[in-house]
Amino acid sequence: MPKTFLYASASSEHEATSSSGGDRLKGPGSDHRDKVRILVVGRPTAVNRVILEMSHVGFSDSIEWSKAIPTDRQHEAMRVLTRYVFANS
Repeated sequence: MPKTFLYASASSEHEATSSSGGDRLKGPGSDHRDKVRILVVGRPTAVNRVILEMSHVGFSDSIEWSKAIPTDRQHEAMRVLTRYVFANS
C-alpha cells in the first residue's frame, strides 16, 4: 500500500480543521491529509462479495468498511470505506 494512502483512525477524526469542513486533516509535522470515501452500492450480497474480493487482493480489510446502509431502492445497500491521502498542497 502506498505511503500516501493511510488507514482511518479514531484519533484522526478529532484533528479535522474547520476551514475545509472536516475533510482536510493536520497530522504530525503539519502534513495535510484529505479524507476520501469509497462507496460500494448494490444488492447486499454483491456488495459483501466486492468487499471480500478487495480484502483478498490486499486493498482493505472487511472490518474497515461501514455496516450496510440501506438506500431508498428495494434490495439495495451501500458500504463506505474512509481513508486519508496526503494532499499535494
